[in-house]
Order: sequence, then C-alpha cells, then structure tokens
Amino acid sequence: MQINHSLRPADLSPKLSRLWDLSGAKILEIEKNLDPAAGAPVYTVQGKYTARGWTEWTQGFQFGSALLQF
Repeated sequence: MQINHSLRPADLSPKLSRLWDLSGAKILEIEKNLDPAAGAPVYTVQGKYTARGWTEWTQGFQFGSALLQF
C-alpha cells in the first residue's frame, strides 16, 4: 500500500459521486425485482443478486442500504 499524503477529501468527490450513483441503481434494482419470500439479496451469482434465507443481518442490509443511500 502506498499512502498519498497529498490527497484531500475534495479529491475523492468524483469517485464518491460515482459510488453513490452505482449504489442507488443497485438498490432500486433490488427493490424492483426482489421477491421477499425468496430470501435475502446479499449474495451474487454471475454478477446478479440471488437470495438465501433471511437473518436479521441480511434484512438489515436490504433496508439499511436504502436508508444510507437516502
């Protein structure tokens, strides 16, 4: 790891904007296409979210991600 000591928070702004754009699109996709009866959308198979059984943690991921995005 090489630490860039001259990096400032403002330098990260474009990458953070991209992160939130991608995150928002994925959250909306989950809400649109997820069958809640199928389980938690926290695993990926070939780049697509797939469901497994629900736990408190995995359900927290579903709602917490949307809340954080907001």
